[in-house]
Amino acid sequence: MAAVMPILFLVMENARGKQHFGLFDFLKGFWQLPLAELCQEWMSYMTDEKIFTPRPVPQGCSDAAIHSQKTMEKCFATLLYKHLLVWIDDLLLYADDIDTYLYKLAELFSLLNDFGLKLSVKKSSLYQKEVKWCGKIIDANGVRHDPARIESLRAMPYPSTTGELQRFICAINWVRESLVDYARQPPPPAQTRHCSGQHPMHEACGCWYLNYTQWRRASGVRQGQDMLASAATLAFPDDTATTCLFTDASDVGWAVIVTLTTSRCRSKTSSTN
Repeated sequence: MAAVMPILFLVMENARGKQHFGLFDFLKGFWQLPLAELCQEWMSYMTDEKIFTPRPVPQGCSDAAIHSQKTMEKCFATLLYKHLLVWIDDLLLYADDIDTYLYKLAELFSLLNDFGLKLSVKKSSLYQKEVKWCGKIIDANGVRHDPARIESLRAMPYPSTTGELQRFICAINWVRESLVDYARQPPPPAQTRHCSGQHPMHEACGCWYLNYTQWRRASGVRQGQDMLASAATLAFPDDTATTCLFTDASDVGWAVIVTLTTSRCRSKTSSTN
């Protein structure tokens, strides 16, 4: 299936400065989407008892997530990126004022009824001033990572296998845009040794053991975990502010700093001078 998932930190820009939010989660996720009859035969599987043919979209297939994402985007096209963000089966509704929010909430429920989609009551919230969506906390001031997720990453033990290392790198890359000076951290070591006496299939499962001494000495796991404690809040940019770009270079590398200066800050600076 030729399609791409939305980039979260870009689409969240649409929620900039919004005051009213609502969170909604579908009941049973992919299972609400019917599977095309042509694909039902392809996805059938045989056991010792009989042949099972799935009717809904099976969860875990290679294109199931992107298929669900694009289907939901088509269903909510009238609200998408104007008052609604969609991440597979998680919906974020937002608006500037309460009257607009209530109107769009009614429109959302109308679309849900038209397409026969059901929401999970336990995982949905009709109204909030601050929401946690896709691991990030969003309010009128900006976007920041969920403190509980940050603490979980900081509490992770040292990876002992390549599979654990891969999971750690994947998790920290999810929050790297808010980690200051992330690029200066040393890369993970490439030296590994295979678990002797184990089944060859363990290689595909990530059972290559890392050299623990070299890992502690060379890798940036601890540095990365410490950086998580000072992760920056990603504030929404102000179109009316003055953008300032500062560059620097040294024998280590290049650096770029982008700042926003509002009229209020400029007036305070002028009065101080």
